[in-house]
Amino acid sequence: MKKLILLLALLASFTPLYAENSIAPTWTVDFDAVFDNREGSNRYTATRTFLFTSLAPEIGLRFGDACRIAGGVVWNQPVGSGWKNYHLEPTLYFRRDGAPAQSPWSFSMGMFPRRQLTEEMPGFLWSDSLAYHQRNIRGLLVQYRRPSGFAEAYVDWRGMQNRTQREAFNVVVHTRWHPRPGNPLFIGGYAMMNHFALQQDAPSDQHIIDNFVVNPYAGVNLGGRTPLDSLIVRAGPLLTIERNRADGNTWKTPVGAWVEACGEWRWLGLKNTFYTGGRQQPSYIPFRADLYQGEPFYQAKLYNRTDIYANVLRNRYVTLRAGLDFHVTPDAFTFYQRVILSVTLP
Repeated sequence: MKKLILLLALLASFTPLYAENSIAPTWTVDFDAVFDNREGSNRYTATRTFLFTSLAPEIGLRFGDACRIAGGVVWNQPVGSGWKNYHLEPTLYFRRDGAPAQSPWSFSMGMFPRRQLTEEMPGFLWSDSLAYHQRNIRGLLVQYRRPSGFAEAYVDWRGMQNRTQREAFNVVVHTRWHPRPGNPLFIGGYAMMNHFALQQDAPSDQHIIDNFVVNPYAGVNLGGRTPLDSLIVRAGPLLTIERNRADGNTWKTPVGAWVEACGEWRWLGLKNTFYTGGRQQPSYIPFRADLYQGEPFYQAKLYNRTDIYANVLRNRYVTLRAGLDFHVTPDAFTFYQRVILSVTLP
């Protein structure tokens, strides 16, 4: 670790020299400390405590006006186990950053941080637990940004086929558009193809699963139109289309209604997500998180999540958030208490 810090310092000291020739060393360091205590029913998720730190340093070279290559490591270390049970994950990618005023296109390829996405994925596509332990997207990302909206698509190759692991990848698209400048109304949507294929020399009882999720939505951004500092509400149908090829051409199509509202006032925030309808993730048993990346609560016909949080500290470099999350279904109640510290340098 001392050698890594020394290398970062040396690269930073030479940055002005290389910048004159349009090639400049770059570096970033992300640090997270997470406390997440989960109590109540373990019907859908284990009641346990997450307490860990995560350090993700990167070094690289910037060249041209908007391109860079970077590499590093993500080190997750549980607290209370010394040096045991740590997890290391590689980071190595090419990134081309677009500026809407010049080129609206951005592109990444390799193993790159999920923070490059325009915003976090909703709970039916991405769970809190995976956010803790899978920091990088493994594949490619294409983004198009304009003042009126954005569109982005990424491929996350989460499983390379071998004799013990099934081939698995996601293709996810998210888009949002404001039809008129200054108008609070907007439309958008999520779409995902989740392909869960076979391992090498697969046994005869192993079958491919095709899983698609679609969520078109409409919303309103009421920031500046209420006493709150921000208020965004969006809603739309949530549809899964899934086939387990063990069942031939039988497709399962649970559909329901999804509503999300998020508001903040000064340092306080409240976010509520509601779903009602058919049971999503129809093959959760026995494949669980190997197949699905979303919150398992969406297996219920009725699910409500309420997050109450306080941004205790928030500036350019540091965010400290404390929150209480309530997950409610007709047959379960789970209560999270969370404190999350995030530091990003430079």
